[in-house]
Amino acid sequence: MNRNQHIADLAPLLAGHGIRHVILCPGSRNAPLIQLFTGDPSFRCHSIVDERSAGYVSLGMARQLQQPVVVVTTSGTAVLNLAPAVAEARFQHIPLIVFTADRPRESIPQFDNQVIDQTEPFIRNSKGFYQLPAEVSDETGLQDMLGRVEAMISEASAYPEGPVHFNVPLPEPLYEPLPAPLYRHSRSQQMSISRESGAADGERIPSGTRLLVLAGMAAYGSEISGLLDTLAEVLQVVVVAENITNLHSDRFIAHPELLLHAAGGEELKKLVPDRVVAFGGQLVSRSLRLFLKEHPPGEIRILDRNPAAGLRSLLQGAEKADGSASLVGPVANGGPGPNDYLESWKTIEQRVLKDAGDYLETAPFSNLAVMHRTLSSVPAGTVLHLGNSSIVRYSQLLPIRPDLRYFSNRGTSGIDGTVSAAVGAAMVSPDPHLLVVGDLAFVYDSNAMWNKDFPDNLKIVVVNDGGGGIFRLLDGPDRMPFFEEFSVTHHPVSLELLSRSFGRDYLGANDLDAFGEKLELLFRPGSDYTVLEADTSGSENSLIFKSFLNHLHS
Repeated sequence: MNRNQHIADLAPLLAGHGIRHVILCPGSRNAPLIQLFTGDPSFRCHSIVDERSAGYVSLGMARQLQQPVVVVTTSGTAVLNLAPAVAEARFQHIPLIVFTADRPRESIPQFDNQVIDQTEPFIRNSKGFYQLPAEVSDETGLQDMLGRVEAMISEASAYPEGPVHFNVPLPEPLYEPLPAPLYRHSRSQQMSISRESGAADGERIPSGTRLLVLAGMAAYGSEISGLLDTLAEVLQVVVVAENITNLHSDRFIAHPELLLHAAGGEELKKLVPDRVVAFGGQLVSRSLRLFLKEHPPGEIRILDRNPAAGLRSLLQGAEKADGSASLVGPVANGGPGPNDYLESWKTIEQRVLKDAGDYLETAPFSNLAVMHRTLSSVPAGTVLHLGNSSIVRYSQLLPIRPDLRYFSNRGTSGIDGTVSAAVGAAMVSPDPHLLVVGDLAFVYDSNAMWNKDFPDNLKIVVVNDGGGGIFRLLDGPDRMPFFEEFSVTHHPVSLELLSRSFGRDYLGANDLDAFGEKLELLFRPGSDYTVLEADTSGSENSLIFKSFLNHLHS
């Protein structure tokens, strides 16, 4: 058997699982893997030089497609550069398929070159690791290896989805033609992964129980949305669904940060839940976390395996007004009564949104005003990518738009792949995409623009406040002597020169009128402009932000 037969047979297996997009990082040790994917028309291959960026590009693609995407690197530290994206994929439940080339160990250690220990480098942040054999001698060994690979690929797509890692030792010579595959695979051959299905017996909820449901960041389907909407209709339920959940209903609370900051002491007492049910990923609202710590509920339940089944169980277990269990829910027993608990939340949310709108109409040029103008002007149907730190937090203070789709790398909340993830998503989508990002994150991940397939449908607004502006919004850091040099971290980078060095057309503005005009140019159909910088470094951003919050609280 050809010593690379096991490599050749990977292609039809992966194609049989519906995998189409492959991110290839350059290298020599991974040459057989590059040959494998570029030589098969089933795959669309993309070349990304920076491995850290490549990991996030593949993450953005997989999140947009809701399908697995492959990323391939050479050996050595190239492997470790994928670690941030792998961790983010794990916490966002995104199915990345990672292939890393490795060098078989030399009998004389001093002959090793570009070698690190590649055994399970992501194990705490991935769903699994498999080290392929250096070669396979017979069909039995080949079938065993392919079975292990197939099981891992299926695991990546099993709930909760996540990354898996294949390490591939590849001996020299590396530049020989691969043999033809011995096996053909189809989607019908995929391993069946059992998942929880159906609702459990109805969990009894005493009449009048105030239930707070926290929907964290995730990719939700219509079933989850419908169940949440029904729960809020028939029970004393409040559903908190921030913009990055993309769950929209008049019965949901989308602005917990605004609401809880503005609520008075007596109002807060009416918001305290008897029970909390939580599922999905991260919540952005800091005020919500503090609220639940200061007013702990009697019970907290986490739906971490199958949220839909857990929500069905809650709905089926609702009690009738007379105290007897109703497995069909209150709707079938004369219709629901008023949701007084939700009304307590909604009254404050509606009031605070009006107050916020009044302030924002006259807000001076600042981070807050730029965010408001941008999110108000972005065309309907746009996929909106939000940078971490202050950007996503500002977005939580603005009215949610159901005609947009919101995304942010809030799995680990790092700044390292913000631009790359947006690039990857736009590369596999016909929709318009907009990234709103801070200057540090833009500079940090600027190699995302080093991409011959950079998508024309992605626009970028960079809010440049001259460093880590998030720290100016927090209480405490600015009192430390190291604050300006080591927390804010000013930089000397010209965003215009940086953008143009990658061939991206640039616009800039340093006042609100100019920004509005440039924003129109950026969003104009057929516009060649990619990057719009809003230079707010001369504005009193932190004072304006605090003035805004004081206005709401008063």
